[in-house]
Amino acid sequence: MTLVELVVILALIFILVSLSFPTQHTGLVKGQLIQAMSNERQIHMAAMSMATDGAANFDASLGWPGDLKANGRIATLSDYVNLLVRNDYLKPGDLKVFSAAGIKAYPNGKLTSGSNGVLSPAFTEENSAFKVFLAKDKDPAETVFLTTKNYRYNSDLSDPNAKPFGDRGFVVLRKGGDASVYKKQQARNIQLLGKLPGDDAVESAANCLNPGAIVP
Repeated sequence: MTLVELVVILALIFILVSLSFPTQHTGLVKGQLIQAMSNERQIHMAAMSMATDGAANFDASLGWPGDLKANGRIATLSDYVNLLVRNDYLKPGDLKVFSAAGIKAYPNGKLTSGSNGVLSPAFTEENSAFKVFLAKDKDPAETVFLTTKNYRYNSDLSDPNAKPFGDRGFVVLRKGGDASVYKKQQARNIQLLGKLPGDDAVESAANCLNPGAIVP
């Protein structure tokens, strides 16, 4: 094999690898989105179990986050997550389900729950790759309950640097447990995605525990 032939072969290999990279990258992101959807389902299972127990036992301290905030039981995402852990619907070690690409729950230390059920270090919205919407018991099954944090309801998916998935896709899970992965061009298709709690058209602190920045 001559030097020229070797250079040609190496060049062909480089071209083939370059052509296959976008496909590999797309496959990686799709896998991460599917994992995020799986994590949302686990959060939903804990939330629904707590709400179901609250309804069955007429216990106002257990319920969907919208009802809990309305009666003063919670005010923040940290309050809601602490409540799930304190009542044993999630273990402290289970909170890794709030992670997704680029957002890792508790990256700098071990998570513990004290005798009062308060997590240490505190669980804040920075720990969560997902937004938790204030769904209530009366809301229909298609009400939006969880979305990935890179998505703001009924707004274009335009920021390529937004964590966890930039403008490459997002996940929505509804109160009934139905979840899907969506593409950026579907970001304003609210008939497909479902409605916000209270039938609102705009995401805000009134319908979400950790809303995104206001979009003009």
